[in-house]
Amino acid sequence: MKKISSASDLIKRDRDRVRIFLILFFFSEECKENHMPNYKKLFETEIKLQKLDFWIRNPDYLAYSLLDIAKECSIKKQEIRDIVKKIFRDREPDIRKEEMRKLLYGAYEDLDEVISFLESVDLIRFRSNKNVSLDKVNKRYYITDLGVNKVESNLEKLPFLKWYEERCCLIKKYFGDKTGTQLKDIQYKVDAYAQASYGEIIPNISNHVEDKYQKIYGEKL
Repeated sequence: MKKISSASDLIKRDRDRVRIFLILFFFSEECKENHMPNYKKLFETEIKLQKLDFWIRNPDYLAYSLLDIAKECSIKKQEIRDIVKKIFRDREPDIRKEEMRKLLYGAYEDLDEVISFLESVDLIRFRSNKNVSLDKVNKRYYITDLGVNKVESNLEKLPFLKWYEERCCLIKKYFGDKTGTQLKDIQYKVDAYAQASYGEIIPNISNHVEDKYQKIYGEKL
């Protein structure tokens, strides 16, 4: 268990637990495994979880990828304009940013403590297989009855959860059909992400988003 050394560490720990659980909840699908009736929803794979977490923690990169869609799809152009303007008007790239490091397959943070905690309070059940090297593969995250009830009963009571709900739904609307590998490929299209060195914090790209926005819409962000 990672030692908590300060109040800021404690806040980060709790925020990580809430954020990861809500990602698992909102991006999971109905669990159809009849031999596990108490498991209501299922989220698969860790790579997808890591890539979704990166966009939640880095609204500037999400905005950049949305602008790529706007550039190619005129139908969604106006809607994305309003979304990106709101992200920057609310100063999300500064206020909401939580840094991640670039590792072998892109943005990554060890989630073992978070997943262990969520299991310990019966919000999820984690399952995986092992390959010939004894590494965990085919990671699956099941949302329990209790987990579903906790989210559904607290969304209206705890307003701070609303932002996470809205952001998860936004990402799901535009990228919900993508696999973890496809999300990784989308994120690697951003030069600053692709060029970040192994172990390096992935840099802020707000200035690149502003430039891209102006080229697409002919106005300053």
